[in-house]
Amino acid sequence: MKIFSNEFQDKELNLEKALSEFYKISEEEGSFFGVKTEKEPIQFAYETRDKWLVDIPYDIKNRLTLQKYATYNECVEIIKQVYSGFSLTRIEGLKKVSI
Repeated sequence: MKIFSNEFQDKELNLEKALSEFYKISEEEGSFFGVKTEKEPIQFAYETRDKWLVDIPYDIKNRLTLQKYATYNECVEIIKQVYSGFSLTRIEGLKKVSI
């Protein structure tokens, strides 16, 4: 899958390397990490210590996104789910947010 972050754009990485990159940028102010799936991207934006905003563009036409806050470990589990083909809209705790 293609990965993007505040440090690079569209790197093709396997799960192990993607998690390594996520670990490298974690807990840096302004950092973000994303995975481009076949259907939609998912982005993780660092907020504060062990708090990340998980964001999935949901309905761009109507300016809606799916969001939730997650810990570092929860983000790692979500990234693993994304790589296994899990539907992003089925991630537990997501809420529709108007942007």
